[in-house]
Amino acid sequence: MLTNLSDRALLFLGIVICAIAAWFTIGYHNPDEHTQIWEFANYKLGNIPASDLSWEFPSKMRPGLQPFIAYCAVIGTNAIGIFSPFLQTFLMRLICGAAAMFVYWKWTQWLERDLQPGSIRWMRLGLLFFWLMPYLNVRFSSENTSAICFFGGLLLLLQAIEQPKTRFDWKLLFAGLLLGLSFFFRYQIAFAGIGLGAWILFQNRLNWLSWMALFAGIILATGIGLATDYWLYDAWVFAPYNYYFYNIVEGKAAGFGVWPFYWYLTEMPVALIPPLSIILTLFFLIGIVRMARHALTWSVVPFILAHSMIGHKEVRFMYSMALPFFFLAAAGWQFFVEKYEIKTWMKRTLQFCLWLNLVLLIFRSFIPAKEIAASYKYLWNWHQKHPEATVYFVKSEPKKHFPLVISFYENPAQRQLSWYTLPANKNDTTALRPQDLMVFTEYQPKAPVAPPGFRLEHKFSYYPQWLLRFDFNQWQSRTLIWEIYALERAE
Repeated sequence: MLTNLSDRALLFLGIVICAIAAWFTIGYHNPDEHTQIWEFANYKLGNIPASDLSWEFPSKMRPGLQPFIAYCAVIGTNAIGIFSPFLQTFLMRLICGAAAMFVYWKWTQWLERDLQPGSIRWMRLGLLFFWLMPYLNVRFSSENTSAICFFGGLLLLLQAIEQPKTRFDWKLLFAGLLLGLSFFFRYQIAFAGIGLGAWILFQNRLNWLSWMALFAGIILATGIGLATDYWLYDAWVFAPYNYYFYNIVEGKAAGFGVWPFYWYLTEMPVALIPPLSIILTLFFLIGIVRMARHALTWSVVPFILAHSMIGHKEVRFMYSMALPFFFLAAAGWQFFVEKYEIKTWMKRTLQFCLWLNLVLLIFRSFIPAKEIAASYKYLWNWHQKHPEATVYFVKSEPKKHFPLVISFYENPAQRQLSWYTLPANKNDTTALRPQDLMVFTEYQPKAPVAPPGFRLEHKFSYYPQWLLRFDFNQWQSRTLIWEIYALERAE
């Protein structure tokens, strides 16, 4: 069992799983992870017009920091001969995973002063092997990058607080820089920052030199954030205010759904898969009470309360708080085992949860984050082998073959055309050649009919063919299923 492994073995195994997740979980967890980062970078690279971007771009409300990093990643990898967008995004996932694991592991070492060794071990197991964590740790998303910077900066801050200050502290400057950058990755982290600021004032352990160093780092981060916003929009803007104005004042966010105050309390355990998620939530609530004066508690509680008061809610908004969640859950567990006897049924329930977690961990670490990315990867690889081939996107009438712009994954050298199934829309059958691809982007209840003189050879589908034979509850009509066929001469 993992509980019997050494800390070094745990870390090594966690690194391996994280690398696996970085490689296999291609695509994006939420469209914002792609459209607000890679497509913005794609626009700045000159590959698409601004008109192809989402409504947030003309509103000038998204931060430019992360698209700038993506832009630099593409430029840098192109310089060393890496042109595949799938390798480029993989490298960014790998870097994010390494950074997340480094920060979280350092935190578990720091928190050894607050928890007993057994509780620290459970916290490490949660951060490394909870079924969703490797997947989340490698996401090049605003939630993950913001969390890495915020908790990295907070750890430096706590370390600096314990040291006597007689001169300017560069560690505090770097802490302020990371805390400031976390805001320009994701503005909502400010709720945790407000709680942290209140905790610092409550502790009253920073002298004027320390405050100056901390604010110097925050000012530096602000300069970087504003500069990258200017780079993105070609104008001086204050994107955080625009974000607030459009989403809160004009209520754009409410257009994506509004839920009651208690939504996170009821939905998070369901999303994280019970019964383990319910147990962790209960221990987390106990931990908040037991660790009420801790800096992590003062960070996570305002974050949750503020998000609860905002009408539009999504489960992913809470992912940034994974570190304090597992810390406080471990603290709650520690209190529980000190006060109550662990019954046999509790042990069996825990064993069941751990085996279920293992199954979910394997499943979540090996499948793409977004299935459509797997289809685009196949098209990219096909062009490497068949550069003269044309890709036809089959549809009933003229319209985009995908509701979101994901042109970053398209090979600009690959010829892509439309092919229509309705007779009213004419097709040029004389242009067809063997090895051309036909991509069916709409639900196909029956096998597709090949153009005259050709046959269709099935090449790729994200969903296995045996599964597509079973349309129970008509799931296929509600699922985005792309099937790719190659044209071959009819015999």
